[in-house]
Amino acid sequence: MNNPVRIAQIMGKMVNGGVDAVIMNYYRNIDRSKVQFDFVVDSDSKFIPQDEIESLGGRIYIVPPYQKIGKYISALVKLFKQNKYQIVHSNINTLSVFPLFAAKKAGVPVRIAHNHSTAAKGETKKNILKYILRPFSKVFATHYVACSEYAGEWLFGKKAMESGKVTIFNNAIDLNKFKFDEKVRSEVRKELGIEDKFVIGHVGRLCFQKNQEFLIDIFEEVHRRDPNSVLLLIGDGEDREKIERKIKNLSGGG
Repeated sequence: MNNPVRIAQIMGKMVNGGVDAVIMNYYRNIDRSKVQFDFVVDSDSKFIPQDEIESLGGRIYIVPPYQKIGKYISALVKLFKQNKYQIVHSNINTLSVFPLFAAKKAGVPVRIAHNHSTAAKGETKKNILKYILRPFSKVFATHYVACSEYAGEWLFGKKAMESGKVTIFNNAIDLNKFKFDEKVRSEVRKELGIEDKFVIGHVGRLCFQKNQEFLIDIFEEVHRRDPNSVLLLIGDGEDREKIERKIKNLSGGG
């Protein structure tokens, strides 16, 4: 009775992205004497914070990628049965239908579908899959969770939202980590050689949704008016090469 409840967190492909950060923020701040997370991660993940997870008492289980759907479901059913999970929490949006099917097959009583996104412009292939799977979002889930009302209504429907069946979990961050620090400011500016510059910064994945190309267009006008200004883009992603080309073209290839 003194052992913490272990929740199987279905993470899909961990890439050190937004969803990973959200779940890790929850994990760092929960009472781990009462609740523990086991991270179920696809084998083709690019970044798994193994040392931190294990130091906090969590466990990591590697399964085949969900593209190999037969092997993926079989591995999950076996894992859920072996560990006798009472709760499976899936964070892979419309794809949650697959791990939650495996959870139901394994006899897991609490099966949570958590939606972290909606369809978005610029992701045609992903959107097609999302719209195909969306009608099945509630089939195997016992509980519905979303990061916002919009995300909840998009996946689970207006009736589910209005009836209170969807729980909203706001994405939480530790504000103390982002407090202004004059010493850090000075050190970073010196390191980057921008001590006396007017700096505009952006942190985020380099992708269509973040719209860095538009930001660069805006900054072009800012820089025209104030040549002492610089734009810092912090992140990586599928649009990196395209963004780098745009910057080079605007700067004359320099």
